[in-house]
Amino acid sequence: MFKKILIANRGEIAVRIIRTCRELGIETVALYDESDMDSLHVRQADFCVRLPSPETFLDVTTIVQIALAYQVDAVHPGYGFLAESATFAKQLTEAGITFIGPPAEVITAVRAKVKVLDAVRAAGFPTVTHSSECLDVHDLATIRANALQLGYPVVVKSCKGGRGRGERLVRQPEQLETAVQRASAEAKAVFGSNQIYLERALLPAHQIGVQLLGDQHGHLIHLGDRDGSIIVGNQKIIEEAPSPILNESQRKEILATALAIGRMFNYQNVGTVEFLLDRNGAFFFSEIKARIQVEHSLTEMVTGIDLVRQQILIAAGEPLPWTQEEVPFHGWAMMCRLNAQIRGKLAQSAVD
Repeated sequence: MFKKILIANRGEIAVRIIRTCRELGIETVALYDESDMDSLHVRQADFCVRLPSPETFLDVTTIVQIALAYQVDAVHPGYGFLAESATFAKQLTEAGITFIGPPAEVITAVRAKVKVLDAVRAAGFPTVTHSSECLDVHDLATIRANALQLGYPVVVKSCKGGRGRGERLVRQPEQLETAVQRASAEAKAVFGSNQIYLERALLPAHQIGVQLLGDQHGHLIHLGDRDGSIIVGNQKIIEEAPSPILNESQRKEILATALAIGRMFNYQNVGTVEFLLDRNGAFFFSEIKARIQVEHSLTEMVTGIDLVRQQILIAAGEPLPWTQEEVPFHGWAMMCRLNAQIRGKLAQSAVD
């Protein structure tokens, strides 16, 4: 088992990780900047390292150097952008430090969104309808042709995106160019790549996520589903577990499909397979989130399973202690995001 873990994140998720590490007898190293001086994760960690600026939280090289200096066994990225950085995972591994999350090769595979959609469709599972490749944002003629072929409304998405960043809904052809410019600029700023692809919008639709848990020994289980269909500004506002919209037949099929897709990519650690459910009850695979998510606590409440604890144990090489039949499911849970509207823009103020 690990003796010391660096947490490459801050705020609520850092506190969450520290709590579980304490229960496991593991020391923690927290990162903070000037604005975090009085934060709870700084007060609770065993060791603290001050960063020169907020941007340093995404500086892979600096964080690896800190991890080496503090002689940690592993790094937990929380649910920030580093959680899905294959580069970060690879550099840590090369430095002899365990990345608490999926292996770099798994992250790389599931973040190639168009290729993942193609592979899942080739395996016989229903997927959202999308452009055949990532598109050059400067080639508007090709983008327009793809949008016309898909049929409006379409969604402009980042090829490396997530969390609703680099994503725009386009209802009419005259909105397309502006949406592409804004989505690609945001994707470039956040993910370092301005490549986009198009997806035919399903309106209305329910967003269903299936929580997966896989160890390094080939065992993969699901921990039920969540429904995150109430969305404002590309952010989930209300999330429930289990989904109130699925009947038992739909739930059985969607859970089995999520497991099959996870096995296609030899998925390990914690992740979520996401689907869209249309008004007729048909579901379509959308993407795989290769990280723990904000809403993981819903799954913990209905199963009693500490997902952060399992992330750590899996990264340490421990096998899953349950078969699928042994996973306990009890009750129902809901969470919400509290937001403030500032000058016409939605700004997240707290997560509860």
